[in-house]
Amino acid sequence: MLLIQPFVLVFDKHRRKAQHFINKIWANLTIFFFYKAEIEGLENLPGPDEPAVYVSNHQSFLDIYSLFLLGRPFKFISKTSNFLIPIIGWSMYLTGHVPLRRMDTRSQMVYFSFEFSSAHFV
Repeated sequence: MLLIQPFVLVFDKHRRKAQHFINKIWANLTIFFFYKAEIEGLENLPGPDEPAVYVSNHQSFLDIYSLFLLGRPFKFISKTSNFLIPIIGWSMYLTGHVPLRRMDTRSQMVYFSFEFSSAHFV
C-alpha cells in the first residue's frame, strides 16, 4: 500500500480503488483456506459507482471480510483506536476509512455531515 500511495493521491485521491483492491485480495486470501464465501443477492445492490450505506451487524469477525467480498469500494467508520493497530490500522488510514472519536460529538458531526437523500441504504 505504501508503494502505490503516491499514485493514488495523484490519480484517485478520494475513492482509492487500488487500495480497496488490495484489501479485497487480502480478505480473499485470509478466508480462502477456512471458509467458502458465497454471496447471494448481489444483483439487488446498487451499482458499484452508486452511493450506498452498508451496515454490518457484527455477528462475527467475518463481517469485515464479507464487505470486502462485495466488490464495491467503501469506507469504514471506525473508532480512532483501531487506526493505531499496526498494519491493519495503517491500511485503514491509507485506504481513507473514517476515524471517529466515540465520545467526541464534534468528531461525529464532522464526519456525519453526509447527504443521506442521495444514498441507498442496504
